[in-house]
Amino acid sequence: MKNFLNLIIIMALLGLPHAAEAQFYSVGDDPGRLKWYSIESRNYRIIYPGGLDSLARVYGEMLEQYRLPAGASAGYFPGEMTRQKMPVILHAYNAQSNGSVAWAPKRMDLFTSPQGYGAEAMPWEKMLAIHESRHVAQMQFGLSNAFRPFYWIFGEMFAGAMPGIYPSKWMLEGDAVVAETALTDAGRGRSADFLNYYMAAFDNGDFRNWNRWRYGSFKYFTPDHYALGYMTISGIRYSSGKAGFMGDYLTHVSRRPYDIFSYSTISKRYTGKNFRKAFDATMQLYHDIWSEEKSLRAPFLKAEQISRPKKEYTEYSDIFVAGDTVYALKESMGRAKSLVMRLPSGKEKALSSFGVTSGPLWHSPETGKVWWSEFICDERWSQEIHSVIRYCDLKTGRKKSFTKKGKKFCPSVSPDGKLLAVTDYPAEGGSGIEIFDLESGKSMKYVHAPDSLQVTEAVFAAGGLFIAGISGHGYGLYSEDFRPLLGPEPVKISRFRPHGDNIVFTSGKNGVNELYCYSPDDGTLRQMTSTEYGAGDFAFSSDGSCLYYAAVRHDGKPVMAVSSDSLLYRETAFSDIHRYRIADELSRQEKALADMPETNAHARKDSTHDGGAVRFSSPERYRKFAHLFNIHSWAPVYFNADRIMDLSYDYFYELASPGAAAVIQNNLGTMSANFGYSAHKDPYDIPAWRHSGHLRFTYSGLYPVIEASLDINDRAAFNYIFNQYDGTGISLSMTGRQSARPYIRGELSVYVPFNFSSGGWSRGVIPQVSYSISNDMYDTGVLHWKMLQATGIPLILLSAGSKEAGLSMPAQSISAAVRAYAIRSAAPSEIYPDWGIGAEAGISMNAGLARWFSPVGYLYAYGYLPGITHSQGLRLSAMYQRQLLGNSIFDAGLLNTLPRGLASVGDLRDEAFRARGSAKISADYAIPIYLGDFSIGPVFYGKRAVVTPHLDWTFIDGGDGLFSGGGLFSGGLFSAGITAQIEFGCFFWIGTPVSIGLTWSYNGGPSFSRLEAAGIDMPRNYFGPAISFSLPQ
Repeated sequence: MKNFLNLIIIMALLGLPHAAEAQFYSVGDDPGRLKWYSIESRNYRIIYPGGLDSLARVYGEMLEQYRLPAGASAGYFPGEMTRQKMPVILHAYNAQSNGSVAWAPKRMDLFTSPQGYGAEAMPWEKMLAIHESRHVAQMQFGLSNAFRPFYWIFGEMFAGAMPGIYPSKWMLEGDAVVAETALTDAGRGRSADFLNYYMAAFDNGDFRNWNRWRYGSFKYFTPDHYALGYMTISGIRYSSGKAGFMGDYLTHVSRRPYDIFSYSTISKRYTGKNFRKAFDATMQLYHDIWSEEKSLRAPFLKAEQISRPKKEYTEYSDIFVAGDTVYALKESMGRAKSLVMRLPSGKEKALSSFGVTSGPLWHSPETGKVWWSEFICDERWSQEIHSVIRYCDLKTGRKKSFTKKGKKFCPSVSPDGKLLAVTDYPAEGGSGIEIFDLESGKSMKYVHAPDSLQVTEAVFAAGGLFIAGISGHGYGLYSEDFRPLLGPEPVKISRFRPHGDNIVFTSGKNGVNELYCYSPDDGTLRQMTSTEYGAGDFAFSSDGSCLYYAAVRHDGKPVMAVSSDSLLYRETAFSDIHRYRIADELSRQEKALADMPETNAHARKDSTHDGGAVRFSSPERYRKFAHLFNIHSWAPVYFNADRIMDLSYDYFYELASPGAAAVIQNNLGTMSANFGYSAHKDPYDIPAWRHSGHLRFTYSGLYPVIEASLDINDRAAFNYIFNQYDGTGISLSMTGRQSARPYIRGELSVYVPFNFSSGGWSRGVIPQVSYSISNDMYDTGVLHWKMLQATGIPLILLSAGSKEAGLSMPAQSISAAVRAYAIRSAAPSEIYPDWGIGAEAGISMNAGLARWFSPVGYLYAYGYLPGITHSQGLRLSAMYQRQLLGNSIFDAGLLNTLPRGLASVGDLRDEAFRARGSAKISADYAIPIYLGDFSIGPVFYGKRAVVTPHLDWTFIDGGDGLFSGGGLFSGGLFSAGITAQIEFGCFFWIGTPVSIGLTWSYNGGPSFSRLEAAGIDMPRNYFGPAISFSLPQ
């Protein structure tokens, strides 16, 4: 029954929102040392760390400037259906570039650090303002028309849930990319590396159906939802010549939420075709355009592939040459990213795993090292992420960090190996170039960039320092004193490298990424390569005679080699850039829409669009405590969101029941709470009903995270007494009786989630202390009973005797634990990571009752090992618990150490808990089986099966029960079997990973027969459901 309820809950949960990432979403914790301030514009309240007033005004101006343009074709304008100003939180200490819009609570989170490498050809604040404003506009549909009354019933969480049911993530994100492309002369829709995989796939006959592109595959590479969404929506808008596809869709579903074919309903209005046929037509449209453009770019270089062909999609990147050896980063569907070297035989040797790099690798022959920038999390604060400079000595293979903190990107070493230049993004905004002395490690010089320019790379070449940067007009190449040398133009350039007296870089200015060479002497620019679908990560051999690069292909990005004599050296103008006809049509549509009367009417109402400057209030302190209690959602039923997410409960009413509930979360994301009232049956007195109160609280704004809970009147409190029976073989027992008091239980936990991840390994240590107390009472005075035998009656009668003096103690427990782990990143198709280890040790005791209940210590450890094939894997685990006081009367257990096929046998579990110690070792070997990415209509999409043979062996030591005598290894129980699941990418229209199957275990062991003979009912074979799922991300 519990598993059936799990399935029902899963089906209810899978509709959680995609745009807001989750119904109750937090981006993490900013450093607790920060003081916060706020300013207000007409439509926004900007909340930001102290000292960043100017940065807050920049974002406020951008948000107001693009508020109406971002909503013109979305059917709604940002904030149209709400009265309060939109909270905007600036996260300035995170080196990763991102943004999000959440609706429970309603807010916009902006990560202000510009993208350090590979950024689009527009200022970061502009792109972020357009993209996230579009999301705010989209979210208005959940507050309009048929959905509007539900706000009063459920608060913000209802509007937050609707995007997961209707538009879905591909549509929301794709439409936001359409907006950033249509409202500027750049954006991802005009980027050569955004849709280039589709270009190669279509040209090689890979026209997959919609489900395969949307839900992906563990065998075939699939671009993300941003690219799919943009291609789909832009194709429909281009074919129809109309801008209103997204707006009409959102308005339609808000008025007719019962239309389960809403995609096709709106698609037919615009194209005359149902949605899937319209998508097929969009693929053909793009293919025809790309085929025409490809013919104009021909002929192409004739290069040789030097990386061996692979059976699965494999990408090489960051190629460099040291001596005669070619190095590259390599990752595939089944292997995580690592640095590899090509041996003379053509084989490859893996040297080291790699983490999330924030810039390209730079090889310095003079230092014998390869340098890069990498994201490193702060040990405690998840919103303080650094981009540090690291290096690897190619002789020893050792990796070290050159800088420890800050936001530094894209290192480059001078030709003499004495200086290191990096780009730097201070938290308060702006950018610059910092130059270090490599011998001393000290900063020698800092070159501040103009406020209007974001520097992206710097390189020592031709006796000077050359800088790439982004302005409002796009990318450009500049001298050290920021004199323009090339551009700026709305096209990306990256990977600056010296080449003799020249500078080479990658650019997509002709529609695909190619290598270009700039001569500082005469200012000429030459195109060096011509490839079918673009290429990247260009590197010359040590003597300059050969060029290596990673080519874009439908089956991967292999390493190619071509003679330098075959290069084009074709002179070109940097201003001669490719025109993206579909993106240009989107821009034409938006401009036409801006002139429509409805848009102008909204502009007249909005004083920020009267041509004047945006007006802001004076900065004010944003007090953390004053803004702690933000009730954003509620419901006319009681629910516990944390238990629902974890599917952890003893009674179903702990998940949901009649009643009422409210949810609290502050805008900074450091405090979340829920409280409510529930009505449910008394678990010990079924006819009776209980009226209960509940509170859950988490605060993560201090260095330790604090969690607390309080439950009132879920049942009656119990009074427990200890009994001693004189004159029998039974010495002691404990009995409990319900009291008239309502049961009250509180719990407090404090832990610190330390994070030491780097280099492709997730590492952490989490110490935790917990305390709980309830008004269940224990009378420690023993009541003595006399055993009487009446003549002629076989029954033994009890007669109460004397009672010892004792204390009345509340039930309370104290526990402490520490957990540590080090796990290598897993590839997309891997079930388990290749390598990893983790352990947890802890102790728990009943405070004041150690005479009666022994404290318990436990140890749990697990590890991962590679399987026979790279997608298979082995997981080993072991757990052990021990009663720490041998003279305690009663034993207690924390872990269920029974084998999985017997874990739910109650009598056996009780008997095992009486033992002094117990242990379990387990092995699971996961075997994924590709099923062909099959669809069953639009309802189901299956990706693969996962078959997992498993084995558990349990050892029980001593105690006074059936396991007594013989020591820990004297006997035992085992379960051996197999779990088989099908992993779905779509299950009942819900697009999130769901695995459903069956598990079977055969139970046995040396102790099995003896336990059966003692009257414990144990099955030889156990069958049960195997269900797992991931919430939408």
